[in-house]
Amino acid sequence: MSLDDLIIKSNGARKEIFDKEENCSDYRFKNKHVYEKLVIFDSKNFSSCTLNGRGSISLSSKYTKTNPFALCLSTSTDIENITPRPSSSLRFALNGLNLEKYNRISALCYIEATGYQNFYFHFAFGNDGHHTNHAPSIYPNQWTYVTWECNHIKRDNVNLMTVTPYLMGCPPEALPNINIYIDNISAEVVDLEYDLGWDLEDRIAYSHVGYLPISKKQAFSSTCNSDYFTIVNEDTLKSIRMKVKELNSNLGHFYLFDFSSINEIGNYHLEVDNRKTESFMIDFVCYDSSIWKSLNFLRSLRCGEDVEGVHSACHLNCRSVHPDGRTVPTFGGWHDAGDVSQFEICTAEMAHAICDLALKNKADSFMFNRLLEEAKVGLNWLLRTRFGDGYRANAVGYSIWRKNTLDPTNTSIISKAEEGSFENFLSAAALASGANLFKDLDIIYSDWCKRSAIEDFKFACSEYLNKIYTVRWGEPIESQTMGAAILAACEIYVITNDIFYLEKALEFSKIVMNCQEKGNDTPMKGFFYEDQEHKYILAYEHRGHEQSPVQGLARLYQLLPNGDNKDKIKKSLELYRSYVLESMKYTKPYNLLPGHIYHIDKINIEHFTVFPKTAKLEALQSLIAQVKEGIDLGNGWYLRIMPIAYTRRGFHATLLSKAKGVSMIAKVFNDTELRNIVISQLEWILGKNPFASSTMYGEGHNYHPLYVAFSRQIVGALPVGIKTKDEKDLPYWPTINNAVYKEIWGHTTGKYLWVLADVL
Repeated sequence: MSLDDLIIKSNGARKEIFDKEENCSDYRFKNKHVYEKLVIFDSKNFSSCTLNGRGSISLSSKYTKTNPFALCLSTSTDIENITPRPSSSLRFALNGLNLEKYNRISALCYIEATGYQNFYFHFAFGNDGHHTNHAPSIYPNQWTYVTWECNHIKRDNVNLMTVTPYLMGCPPEALPNINIYIDNISAEVVDLEYDLGWDLEDRIAYSHVGYLPISKKQAFSSTCNSDYFTIVNEDTLKSIRMKVKELNSNLGHFYLFDFSSINEIGNYHLEVDNRKTESFMIDFVCYDSSIWKSLNFLRSLRCGEDVEGVHSACHLNCRSVHPDGRTVPTFGGWHDAGDVSQFEICTAEMAHAICDLALKNKADSFMFNRLLEEAKVGLNWLLRTRFGDGYRANAVGYSIWRKNTLDPTNTSIISKAEEGSFENFLSAAALASGANLFKDLDIIYSDWCKRSAIEDFKFACSEYLNKIYTVRWGEPIESQTMGAAILAACEIYVITNDIFYLEKALEFSKIVMNCQEKGNDTPMKGFFYEDQEHKYILAYEHRGHEQSPVQGLARLYQLLPNGDNKDKIKKSLELYRSYVLESMKYTKPYNLLPGHIYHIDKINIEHFTVFPKTAKLEALQSLIAQVKEGIDLGNGWYLRIMPIAYTRRGFHATLLSKAKGVSMIAKVFNDTELRNIVISQLEWILGKNPFASSTMYGEGHNYHPLYVAFSRQIVGALPVGIKTKDEKDLPYWPTINNAVYKEIWGHTTGKYLWVLADVL
């Protein structure tokens, strides 16, 4: 579908955009040749199956696929006001079965239901203590062939095979009673997907959406039998033969297909040996499709309104309560992830990103107006969920679909309002950006945003000074919070022209620059610590804010008049630039921004997600072991290409947050080298990775199904991201679908759009 057709048919991403089934990797997975198969449950009887939880089981002939009968689980999604959420779990006795010979598990499922778009199950499989959950999307009222490859799972003594439908509540448009039919569960032998490491084998890594005419243009592979490759212009049918280059790098041996010299706008593909890429653009609008699809994703995440193809108006009864008893409704904004939660931090950054992108797209009135519409979704939530005294809705866990009834006995619809400096600085920055965006369009709305931004900035300053912070996120990280403070002060200065805010930004900038490594006792310099004492390195495992100190300084640099203060900030930004360029030596040809530099004595375990029952020391030892798998820089210093994490693995947000910092420096210095580095991060996400997989669902090719849980697969969704396995510093992208790495996340999309606001 052309870009124009996409825009017209979706009414500017206001109606659902659908993908082409054959472009999804799941189409290929399900059509693999099966060399051998062992049925481990055939539904002839259910003596090997037990039910734990809500419902009943029986054999039924109503819906069958391969057998006369199917196992039927009858249960109910009517779980409003039941805490914790109940489940229905089927356990199949496999009695220590040795399945090492087999590398894939499959199942046939059918859900008889009314009013639901999607269900998700957890299929747990493996030896006791070594199992893995697979959580596919299962659409109701049709047979679904579920598959997942299990080559990394211990399976020589399998006792565990469970199928657990998650009960997600009953929305108003649905009926609570559902019947789940399971026909066969089998172990299979197939050709495995490559899912771990840097080796491309014979795949070609390239940007599936294409390349900007003025950017570096490369594709590459790990195998090549030719001295030349060919670029074909599909519009003119002109072919250009170009020399293959070879590269030995820290990540292996690669064959480079560099066509940076081609700047003519058009549709192209690349041919080498007997391989051929799909069609891609060289065009200034090559990222526009991903923007429109991102808007489709955000529309699908909207809370509190009827979203065609997703849900009716939801969570209308949910509210946040102030310590003094006042409440505000929390519906609206965007569901944050696959668990329909919502967080102020993510919403503020997403809204700010869309505002910035809209300001860059004023010339395209259609896209500009659509971005205005989506920006208001986030801005309105920030405005409506603040109490006007620093308290606001911060962490809202909806958990399930709701009936929207205001039942006074239902405490599960209530979340506690909190106050915190980081949250209020982010809100102030986003609302000030919104005030600037709407100043010539809606003066009343703009003024509301402006007043609220000024108030939130004042609250945040007081909260930071008095060490007031939210329970969930804990004590503020100094460099992160002060970076947000600088950004907020700068955005308010833009809409007020009040020198007070520029002076406050300068005050905060001194703290941020004190958090930066400037000395000669480290193998690299220019990176940031959490604190001015340099006790802990600023590093992230999941949600990413590494851009915060850099973005704040770069925004201040844009606004300051020439002088000593501006020169000092320039030196700090140049120092960070040197850190980026030095670390990039290790990631060719992917040109991936490395996760972080680490020191084994400077890891803040408090800022890593650890299971409640796990000892902090045990978790810290695991993190140190991961650090030591990185590149040894000496004296306890290591560089990891992929970040370390204990439980929350998946690194698009950490990557894009760093990319946002780099894109800001590239913008203020008009730095072509940094700009190309930033574009490489977008290309990694959109196909130029070891798996040759676009990770944006419905964009490009070979994209995996994602963990959406409450909705159908959504075109434009970005996941938490490519993760790691065990201690290894290697990318891992298995066919298994589970949280958090494949979980859809608005935070990732916000960072993606924020980077695009700088490079387009």
